[in-house]
Amino acid sequence: MFTRRKVLPVIGITLFILALLVLRNEIQQFSWSTFVSHVNLIPNHQLILALVMTAISYLVLTLYDKLALVNFGIHLPWRKVAKASFLGFAFSQNITPSLLVGGTIRYRVYTTMGISGFNVTKVVGFCAVTLWLGFMTLGGVVFAGTSVAVPNDMDWLLPNLQILGWLFILLSLTYLISCRNIRATIAFRGKLFSLPTLPIAAGQLVISSMDLAASSIVLYLLLPPIDGLTYPVFLAIYLIGFMGGIISQVPGGLGVIETILVLMLGSFVEPTQILSAVLVYRLYYFILPLLLGSVILAIHEIRQRRKQREAGSE
Repeated sequence: MFTRRKVLPVIGITLFILALLVLRNEIQQFSWSTFVSHVNLIPNHQLILALVMTAISYLVLTLYDKLALVNFGIHLPWRKVAKASFLGFAFSQNITPSLLVGGTIRYRVYTTMGISGFNVTKVVGFCAVTLWLGFMTLGGVVFAGTSVAVPNDMDWLLPNLQILGWLFILLSLTYLISCRNIRATIAFRGKLFSLPTLPIAAGQLVISSMDLAASSIVLYLLLPPIDGLTYPVFLAIYLIGFMGGIISQVPGGLGVIETILVLMLGSFVEPTQILSAVLVYRLYYFILPLLLGSVILAIHEIRQRRKQREAGSE
């Protein structure tokens, strides 16, 4: 008979093996000579700054989980929350389906900290909602305030991004107003659900907007200087690519972001330079975190097995 004590280590080992397979597949796509020639096109100080912004972005990502736990009245030290959050995002951004993978790895880590499976599910749902809220908030402001046009080659329902921007702003404000005024609790299958308080809701919008801005800066720093490409204009393009990546359900928006950037920036800069920047961006933002996450997960599993052996010998 399977018990939680037997199943949880299997989950951890399975995720670790899956991560190694994904890393192997992604690394095989790198040609070292091509990669070096691409990197040589990017100034050293921009490479360093982009790496620093990657670290900042992942630090911001840990606040998703921290805010979720605070919202549900669960108090854990940031160090423990950061571990579960980093692993969840490092894996889910590389392996699809992202929600399932992120939820599974959070379940594995959080349950060792005494958090129930139901609360882990709520944290995962809260983080997913937070991501979309931040996208609508930041995207709303950027789309409504810029005049970026969607290329005709892209099959886009709303070519006028300003309309989409104002719609996003309206939805974000509606969410904040609802959290301010609706305090009703909904019962579903014996569990109680309610909207977060206004401060928590505002935190969702701010944290996710900061995360998206930080990740966009990573790629912006890796691009060559382009006349007329201000950061707000690039941010609008980045968010279009981000949305396309999520809708496609391709891990990390692989191929989607590249296509959108080439379509929208191809007239300003050589496609090879764009692809060079994206190549380094993927190394920084996806492969390195997954590699680090795999090491952290392996250490976590070794420690858990040791604790189980010590508990069994008592």
